[in-house]
Amino acid sequence: MNSIILGFFEDMGFILKLAFIIFVVVFVKQRITKNWLAITAIVIACVVLIFFYWPIFGSMYVLYVLISIGIGGVLVDTFFVTMGEGQQQGGSPEQMIEQGRPQHRQAPGIEDIREMHDDMDMINQAGRRRQ
Repeated sequence: MNSIILGFFEDMGFILKLAFIIFVVVFVKQRITKNWLAITAIVIACVVLIFFYWPIFGSMYVLYVLISIGIGGVLVDTFFVTMGEGQQQGGSPEQMIEQGRPQHRQAPGIEDIREMHDDMDMINQAGRRRQ
């Protein structure tokens, strides 16, 4: 039974080292162009960090991954929850627009009629210009 558990932890350590190598490759490729300098930096970083300082950087990498996934998960949950609340309260965007409009409108006054008349004049003038 102990050999199964120890084998599992050895396999997880190997998978963690592979993930770290991928992380280093992506990190260096984003910051250094794809040339011999990037390849050299990747090889040196992987050899030094995995073979010499793995107990230090391995635990730091695990903490980094856990924190980044945790913060990312909290942000995703927050945005999905707030989006769900918006859908429940307002419904579709068309319904939200309708809710923002006044429900009851008074009869148009003289100034409203003048504004509508001015608007119609402007529309008619624009139509005449197009012709």
